[in-house]
Parts: sequence; C-alpha cells; structure tokens
Amino acid sequence: MIKEELIDWIKNKEEFFSDMAKDIWNHPQVAYEEEYASNLQKQVLQEAGFDIQENVGGAQTAFVAEYGSGKPVIGILGEFDALPGLSQAVSTNREEIISGGPGHGCGHNLLGTAGVEAVIAMSEAMKTSEINGTIRYYGCPAEEVLSGKTFMARQGVFNDLDCALTWHPGVANFVVNMSMQAMVSVEYQFKGITAHAAGAPHAGRSALDAVELMNVGANYMREHVLDGSRIHYVITNGGLAPNIVPDQASVWYYLRATTKEQVDSMFNRLEKIAQGAALMTETKVEHQVKAYAYNVLPNDTLNKVMLKNMEGVSFSLAVFV
Repeated sequence: MIKEELIDWIKNKEEFFSDMAKDIWNHPQVAYEEEYASNLQKQVLQEAGFDIQENVGGAQTAFVAEYGSGKPVIGILGEFDALPGLSQAVSTNREEIISGGPGHGCGHNLLGTAGVEAVIAMSEAMKTSEINGTIRYYGCPAEEVLSGKTFMARQGVFNDLDCALTWHPGVANFVVNMSMQAMVSVEYQFKGITAHAAGAPHAGRSALDAVELMNVGANYMREHVLDGSRIHYVITNGGLAPNIVPDQASVWYYLRATTKEQVDSMFNRLEKIAQGAALMTETKVEHQVKAYAYNVLPNDTLNKVMLKNMEGVSFSLAVFV
C-alpha cells in the first residue's frame, strides 16, 4: 500500500519537479559553481521539512538534507553540475544559448531533481504511515570531475549510512549490476626559464617542450597497458606567445583502468615519464591529484531489491496508462 501511495504522490507532483529540472537546465553551472541548483534544491527540501547542513567538507555547493531519526539511515545521492561548452536550448539541433557556455549534457538537471523528489516522497510516506528511520539527500557537487564527494567523505557524512542509492539518466531503465573503471585525474605543472625565442633561445628552458615530451612518452605507453585502459589529456597552459620561451606549462591527464591497482601502476609509470621530460628539458615538475576514484563495487543484494521494485513500479505505471 505504501508503494502505491508513493507512486500516486510522484505522479501528482510530476509537473512541479519537471519544472524544477527545466529550471536547473536553464541555469547550468560547472563543477563547484552550482550555486543556483544547490540553493534551489535546499529551498525545496527545507520547505518539505528537511534539516539542511550546508558547505559540507568546505565545498560551498555541497549539502546534506535529513528527515526523520534513528535506524535505518538511507541516503540518496544527487548531482547537479553542468559541463563546459555545452550551452544548449531545448532543441534536437545544436542551438547555443551562450557561446561557449556550460550546459547539461549528462542530464544532471534530472539526476539531482529526481533524488530530491524521491526523498520528499519517502518523507511523506514516513509521516502518514509512522515509519521510523532517517532519510537523507546528499547534494553532491562536481560529479563531472569526480571529486565533489571527496570533500564530503572527509567530513564523515557517509559514515553512518546503512545504504545509499543513486541513478543516472540513460537510454533505458535498468539496474547497474556491473563495475565501472577506476580513474585518477592529475595535472602536471612544469616550470622552466623564460627567454626571447628569437633573440636568446639558448637562455630559455621551455616548460612547453617538457609538456610535449611528456605527452609523447605517454602515447608510447599506450601500447604497454592492459586492454580497456585509457589515457587522455589536454594541455591546460601552453605559454603566452610564440616568441616567448614558456617558463610555465601544464597538462591535465585522466588515467582509467579496471581496478584502482591498475590505475596505480599506470600513474607510477606516468610519473616517471614526467620526471624524464623534466630531465630532458632541464625544467622542474610538480603534480596535483584532482580526483582518485575507485572502480565501482556492485552490491548484489541492493541490486536485486532495486530490480524487484523497478519491475513493480513499471507494472504500476502501466496500470495508469
């Protein structure tokens, strides 16, 4: 009976949350800058009776919304960050709203909104049926760069969870009962000596040369990694002008593999390549790890529960039709 009430509540609130998702779509903001979506979700949850914990882990747009008390403690994870360069009107054709601006290419305007809807629906069921327990919505920033939850985890906000659930928009409804790759996001900064590229090139030590040599070495490494591993990068700083030997340059890498141990191995080898590039160019190199995510560890028990309920919900919605 409770599940039928939940479905009824969600159907009745469809227009409200569809408008909310569209509102976030119309106000896209990239990782750690998602103030509009974060504030909107906090407002809706607070009006629904949730207690809000803001600025979690020092990340301004991260928050936790909680309702109820005691066990079990169930979490719903939601994201709301957009991607750079994907500004888009609601259209099947490419129609930038702001040239080069951000946009929701992965459906995070839907992801977080549905999570908010889910926890509010559950809180309503807890009220009417006098169900004990705690339900939380985690407003997680920066999913696109895989580091937002790191700040939240450091503060311990996930420590007492009995389980956590999330979802992601896609082309079909299914339970994800498989792993996904581990990944490290790391940026290398090279420092050299600037000089006039025409008048005194011998006096310079090019940080850009180091970046390019590092990329050559990384590309040779591709032949000697396990199948399915990935190496991709962008040069984030290539210097100021062609006639100036760049004293600073940087490159940003993603390394992906089946397990974190495999990523560790690739990372160690990439570090040697970076040091080699610095030696060849007489420059110095440092690196900054931006994210370091484990491969997903599937939970078969929760997956079976989700599949059973998904099948039940699909049947219930078919009745409405």
